[in-house]
Amino acid sequence: MPHSTVARTFTIDGHQVDVASLETIDFGRLATKDPAEVEKLLNASQMPGFFYLDLQSEPAKQVVADLPDVYALTEKYFDQPLEVKMKDYRPGQDGGFKYAEHAGAFEMLRDEMDQGKLVLPQAFDDHATLLGQFSSLCHYVNRTMLSCLSDALKLDDASRFENYHREGKPSDTSLKLIYEPTRKKLADNPDTTHTDSGTLTLLFCEQWGVMLEHPESKAWTYIEPKPGCALINVADSLQSLSGRRLHSCRHRVAQLGDGFQKRHFVVAFLRPEKTA
Repeated sequence: MPHSTVARTFTIDGHQVDVASLETIDFGRLATKDPAEVEKLLNASQMPGFFYLDLQSEPAKQVVADLPDVYALTEKYFDQPLEVKMKDYRPGQDGGFKYAEHAGAFEMLRDEMDQGKLVLPQAFDDHATLLGQFSSLCHYVNRTMLSCLSDALKLDDASRFENYHREGKPSDTSLKLIYEPTRKKLADNPDTTHTDSGTLTLLFCEQWGVMLEHPESKAWTYIEPKPGCALINVADSLQSLSGRRLHSCRHRVAQLGDGFQKRHFVVAFLRPEKTA
């Protein structure tokens, strides 16, 4: 039965907030296709479409081990002057540096990594191996979840989700490093309500900053950062490929109250083939 997102009330930094109660899935058990864990994955992907993925055991615990170094690189990159980061801007192309007022992102496309065509900023010069390893492990995690969902829905060979995500076929799958600080005034925080395009989103953020809208009650609740876990959500393409049996949930970036604070997100996007 799909997991219900019953909210709990927490007091965080003096702010009383409703917090979503999300299922935690053990990736180590998913990797062995443990039936009970696969069923939990299916239920959480149906309702609400968000869940925690525990990555603290093999075969993906290196993701958690490498995450502090990836955060450090992200901060180092975004602390550079804008004119330095703009050297990585690619007009009219995916990937590279993108700038928005008070925020920015640097995206590394999986296709370019696989083909040896990825050009990294100077700030990452000595860390290509780390970023490649981290990206590959996150990609493996996302593809494993996708395979488990095909199993859980008992899809026949022709209908399996992997058929739309074949290795070596062009896609916009990527690893994205994001800088999106909190604003000095809460009232200045923009409304970023959206669903994700693509298939699955694997996100890391150490600070409070993500809210989801419960699909049934329409109530908005915060998502608690959980050490050792990634936050996973079903995205629009997977909702469509599943015939809406899996749910792409509305969510947004938020902040608890007034006050500027640096904030970084590390996100691995699994996206379907461009011809899918």
